[in-house]
Amino acid sequence: MNSSKDQIEAISSVINNTRENLKPISINFIFWGCLVIVMSLFHIAFESFIQATQYSATLFWTVLPLIGMILTIYYNIKHRKKIGYETYLSRVIKIIWGVFNLAWIYIIAVSLTLNNFHPVPPILFLLGLILIITGMIIKFKPITLGGIFLITFTFYLNFNPGIDLLVVNVVGVFLGMLLPGLALFYSKPDNKSDG
Repeated sequence: MNSSKDQIEAISSVINNTRENLKPISINFIFWGCLVIVMSLFHIAFESFIQATQYSATLFWTVLPLIGMILTIYYNIKHRKKIGYETYLSRVIKIIWGVFNLAWIYIIAVSLTLNNFHPVPPILFLLGLILIITGMIIKFKPITLGGIFLITFTFYLNFNPGIDLLVVNVVGVFLGMLLPGLALFYSKPDNKSDG
């Protein structure tokens, strides 16, 4: 009896440690949510400045996210070195988001070569899929629901092509990333298995 109780406590301890290691995921969601929202609002407020030349908006939407990507990669590597190990869960999440980053770069490259191709809808759709996958893997409903919201939102875009895509970015990323990231950051470890 005592050994099975010890095993249950050991498993529970591992699960709680794994859940606590999800905090960096929430930091990434919060960072990217804030960055994209601030960039979108800045673009709305200073549209003539951002679109001063043919390529200035593209540079704005490419260079800043690339810098953000470098910062988050650095943060995640530093955090991994600090804890001294990598769990299978964190490795799976890292691979999924690495694939998202490659797909994002590909979508941006395609948008640079095709004049009438706007990258926001496919990026938000892809982000929605990745959020659903991440939320289901870590068993955290707000992230899964954020992904479902983004998928639904991009579906809505197909029937309303005249909608302002910068506003779509703000609303979509706020509800799809920033709020779920804050929910994950402030959640207690025991609540994460409820997903």
